[in-house]
Amino acid sequence: MNKHILLVMKWLDDKDSVSQEELEENKRISVAAYWADAADAYAACAAADAAYAADYAACAADYAACAAADYAAYWVNKYFKETGEDKNEYVKELEK
Repeated sequence: MNKHILLVMKWLDDKDSVSQEELEENKRISVAAYWADAADAYAACAAADAAYAADYAACAADYAACAAADYAAYWVNKYFKETGEDKNEYVKELEK
């Protein structure tokens, strides 16, 4: 389970559930992870696409406007499409 995607989904569900500091830290770590994964992009394009989607979802969570939520939601959905992971598992985790 990708904890960066989970945090963005939590934020999308309730903007007050995640602090600005948590969003910044999530973005910082996911951007670093993206660039680490991008180094292997030629060998594993699907993995790089998933990391790219996770990175953009995390970065989109930085914005407070409604358009940013739509942007974050787009990248979260792209993450699930690219990875084939079950979004319902993440939803169940958030409900705990």
